[in-house]
Amino acid sequence: MYMSINGLNVTSPASARYWSELKDLSNTEKIELIALLSSSMTVADEQTASHKKGWASRFAGTWKDSRSAEEIVSDIRSARTTNTFDVEL
Repeated sequence: MYMSINGLNVTSPASARYWSELKDLSNTEKIELIALLSSSMTVADEQTASHKKGWASRFAGTWKDSRSAEEIVSDIRSARTTNTFDVEL
């Protein structure tokens, strides 16, 4: 569902509500809001990209263990169990 405002299709009821509140602002105020909104989108994009880029490094060095890698692998393998129940496919 959409409506047309000043020749533009608006699909969001929230956008239509904001427009009804903001349409009577001066051009200067509208330009200021455009700049603020544009800036918030750029900052959000940069933060998201930065967050995604370094997500794995947050885990680096967090595992604390006195065992060697070989001992850990051996412990994991020896702790494996076999299912003892039937699974119907």
